[in-house]
Amino acid sequence: MQVNYKLIGIVSRLIYFGWLTLLNKDVIMGKSKLLSASLGMALLLGSAAALATATVDYRHEYRLRDRTHYDKLGLSTTLPDDMFIGIETKYKTGGADPKDKFYNDTVLNVVEVTFLKSYYWGNWTISPFIQPEFNSARTEWKFGVAPWYKINDRWLIGGLYRLELTDYAHEDKCRTGGIDYCDIDRHRTANRFDLYLRNKSDRLTTTYKLVYKHADAKLFANKHDDYEQELQFDYALGNDRVWVPYVTFGDIGRASTSSERQLRLRAGILYNYR
Repeated sequence: MQVNYKLIGIVSRLIYFGWLTLLNKDVIMGKSKLLSASLGMALLLGSAAALATATVDYRHEYRLRDRTHYDKLGLSTTLPDDMFIGIETKYKTGGADPKDKFYNDTVLNVVEVTFLKSYYWGNWTISPFIQPEFNSARTEWKFGVAPWYKINDRWLIGGLYRLELTDYAHEDKCRTGGIDYCDIDRHRTANRFDLYLRNKSDRLTTTYKLVYKHADAKLFANKHDDYEQELQFDYALGNDRVWVPYVTFGDIGRASTSSERQLRLRAGILYNYR
C-alpha cells in the first residue's frame, strides 16, 4: 500500500491546531479566539486542495428554543484498502448571552476525528470505526460499527452502534450549549444506537435517522435514556454533481433535567474533490 504522506501531514497539522486552540483556556472569548477559529477554517480548506479526492462539508445549525447558533467545518477522504478518515471542527456562539447571535464571538466548541474501515459482502457494508473527540471541557472516546444493506438501487437501510466513554476531569462548568451533561464523578459511559432509512432518486437523497442512547448519567427528563430523530434532504447540483446542498430537521431533547424537546435546523453544503 502506498503511503499518503500529504494526508499524514494534513492530519498532523489539524490535530496540532485543535490541541493548541483547546488548551488555551485563558482565551475563551474575543479577537484571539476568533482569529484561532478563522485560521483553523483556512487551514482545513487549504488542506483539502492538497488531496486528490476529498470532501469538504460546511454546516450551520440553529436550535429554536435555545435560540443558539452552531457551525461545523469538516474534511474527509478515502484511503487505500477501503479506509476513511474525517476531521470535523465545530464552532458555537460564545459570550455570556449567546441567544440569537449569528457569527458573534465565535469560539471553537469541539474537534472530532473519525477513523473507519469498510468491509463488503454482497449487498452488505460493515464499517468499524473509532472517533476521538475533545475540547477544553472533556475528552471522549467513541468506538462502534456501522452496518448498511443495499435493498436495491433506490433504497438502503443502515444502523450504528457506538460506545461513548467521556471524561469530564477538566471541566470548569457543567452547562455547555444549553444541555447539562454533568455526572457526579465527572465521567460518563453511554451506548448509542442509530437506525437509518435512505432513498435515492436521481439527484435527491432523503435520509431518516432515529437515535436511542442509554448512559450511566442523566440524559433527558432526569432519566438515563434519550432519543432524537432527524430527516435530511440532499440535492446534487451540476453535471458532475460535486456540489451537494442539504437541509436537516431534527427533534432533540433540550436538557438532562427537563422533558422539553426542541427543533434543530441545519443547512449545509458539501463539495467533493475528484
